[in-house]
Amino acid sequence: MTIKSNLKTVWIMFGIFMLLFVLNFYAGSNQTGATSRMWVVLGGWSLVVSVILLVKHGLPAKRQILVSLLLAAAVAAAYINVSLFSMIETSVITLFASLAVFSTFSRFRENRLVFLHTASKKSVAVSLLTGAAAGAVLGIINLLLSGKALDSFSIKFAYFKIALSPAIYEEMAMRAVFYALCLSLLNGRMDTRARRFTAWFMMIIPHVLIHTPDIFINNGIVPGIVNIIMLALLFGLPFAILQKKRDIASAMLAHGIVDVIRFCFFGLPY
Repeated sequence: MTIKSNLKTVWIMFGIFMLLFVLNFYAGSNQTGATSRMWVVLGGWSLVVSVILLVKHGLPAKRQILVSLLLAAAVAAAYINVSLFSMIETSVITLFASLAVFSTFSRFRENRLVFLHTASKKSVAVSLLTGAAAGAVLGIINLLLSGKALDSFSIKFAYFKIALSPAIYEEMAMRAVFYALCLSLLNGRMDTRARRFTAWFMMIIPHVLIHTPDIFINNGIVPGIVNIIMLALLFGLPFAILQKKRDIASAMLAHGIVDVIRFCFFGLPY
């Protein structure tokens, strides 16, 4: 298949995902749990993509396999004493996604995403400071947009532990792996506006969409679309920019900080 055909394949896959997104509104009794179901759908989609990439490119180097195992273990730790099913589901998906991402980026090095800039202590520090600063700013924005009273604040170890899941799982299995899919199908070439737009779109929109089904159901189409645009611009795009322009680790740190800040003011969502 040509690169042009492969670009169409990416959009066909997204079209199928959008079909599932719409059909999900009519699944289940009283349309409840629509958002939760889409999280499962995207997780399964990520796993399928990861397997395809691993079959195509093979396993990464031993060091990257070790990093993948550590990332999966960290995600599993987030769900200790919370949910055995979630622990198994997210850690397995994280493991396969991480292996697939590292394997694909080893094959296509020119346009790959860097996991962490480790050329020097300064480069590591820059990544950490960039992620921390972005997370603090986005975390404050998230609080202001919540519309809730900020009249309580607490810090618990559980908040940091559970934040490992969105920080690692979502950034690796729901963002980086879809960029890796685009890079693989496009044979490493991001030399046209259409290809670059496709890669950015797939890094942002699928992950944003799964946050919104209950908003569509409870508030209607227009508020749902407004929320998609808002989430994409205020959170999806900044995290994607961090991954693309700095490294994946900085995006993970920023994402984790956003969730920790929310937990400290509003508590855990379950």
